[in-house]
Amino acid sequence: MKKLLFSLCIVVWLSACTTINKDKGVAARWQKEVVFNNDEKPTVSFKEASVGARKGNASYQSQLGQMYEYGSEVEQDYDKAEYWYLKAAKQGNTFAQDSLGWIYQYPNSKFHKLIESTYWYRQAAEQGYAPSQDSLGFAYMHGIGIKKDYKKAISWYTKASDQNYAPAQRNLGRLYEKGHGVKKDYVIAANWYRKAAENGDGRAANYLGIMYRDGIGIQQDRQLALEWFKKSSDKNDYEGTQNFNSLSQLSFAQYSALAMSGNAHAQRELCHMYFNGHEVEVDYERAVMWCTKSAILGYAEAQEDLSRMFLGGSIIKQNYQSAYIWAIAASAQNRKLESLATSISKELTDQELLEAKDRYSFCLPPYSKYQKCPKPELLDE
Repeated sequence: MKKLLFSLCIVVWLSACTTINKDKGVAARWQKEVVFNNDEKPTVSFKEASVGARKGNASYQSQLGQMYEYGSEVEQDYDKAEYWYLKAAKQGNTFAQDSLGWIYQYPNSKFHKLIESTYWYRQAAEQGYAPSQDSLGFAYMHGIGIKKDYKKAISWYTKASDQNYAPAQRNLGRLYEKGHGVKKDYVIAANWYRKAAENGDGRAANYLGIMYRDGIGIQQDRQLALEWFKKSSDKNDYEGTQNFNSLSQLSFAQYSALAMSGNAHAQRELCHMYFNGHEVEVDYERAVMWCTKSAILGYAEAQEDLSRMFLGGSIIKQNYQSAYIWAIAASAQNRKLESLATSISKELTDQELLEAKDRYSFCLPPYSKYQKCPKPELLDE
C-alpha cells in the first residue's frame, strides 16, 4: 500500500491546503505568458515530428522541442527541448527562438543564460513576433540580461501592442501608470489596461478594476470595478479574485447564479460551501461536481482540490495517477503547486508516470484541454 505524507486538509476545509500564486512584478514573469496561436500548437504526432525534424524541417523541429519541453506524448526533457529548439531557431523559426528565450530566462536552472535569452528574443522580435517583442520589452523594463532602458521597453511593447498582444498592452499601461520612461498618465494607462482586458488579459482587468475602485485617474465607480474584477477572476487572476471577493462578499445564491453562468471561481466556492455545509446542507456529490466544473474551466485551485481528493480517497476513489495529472495541470498555471506534483510523482513508477502522461496527454500543456483530464468517481456510500 502506497503511503503519502501529505497534509490533506480537505476533510476540514479544502482551501486550507491551497497555495495560491501571489508573485508580483518580475517574479510573476516566470509563468510563461505567450498567447499561443492555433498554428503554434503541435499539429502532428510525436513520431511525425521526429521524422520531419531529423530531415531538417524547422517547423517539425520546433514542434518536437515543444513536445519535449511540456512532456507531450513523450517524457519531459529540457535538454532535448533545447536541442531541437536550437535547430529550428537557427533556421529562423520565431516560435523556437522565443521558446529558447524563455528557457534561458528561467531562474534557478542550468539553462539560466540571460544574455542568450535576450539574444533569441531579439531574433524573433525583429521578425515581428509579438510575444518576443513583449519579452524583449520586459527585459529592457527590468534590466534582465540587458541594461535597463524604459524608452526601448516602450518601443518594443508598442510594436507588440500594435499587433493586439494583450500582455504588452498591459505592460504599456503599467509604464504609464507608474511614469517609467514616460510622463505619468492615468488616462492612457487605463486605456491600455482596457485594451488588454478586452483582449482577454486577466491581470489588466484587475488593474482597471483597481482604478475604478479607487478613482485613480478616472471617475470612481464601484459597479464597474466589480465588473472588471469579475472578468479578472474569470481568468483565474489571483489578485483580481481577491479584489472581487472583497468587494462583492457574495452569498450562496449569488455564487450559484455566477456558477451557473460559467464563473470558475464561483464554481469552486460552491464546491467548498457544499463540502463544509456553509449556508447549505453538506453534499459531497455536488461539491465534487462543482470542483470538477471549475477545474475543467482551468481554475488552478480547483484542479489542486481534485488532485488532493484523488490522493485522499475519502470522497472519491483514490487514484495516484489521476492525482498526478491534475497536479501537473494546476502547477502549469501556478508554479507554487509544483511541489505537490513532484511529491506524487515519487509515489509512482516511471512506467506509471509515462502511462499517465500518455493517456492524458491532451489534458496537459501545451494542449491543456482539461475536459480530457481524469473524471472523479464518488465512493459508494
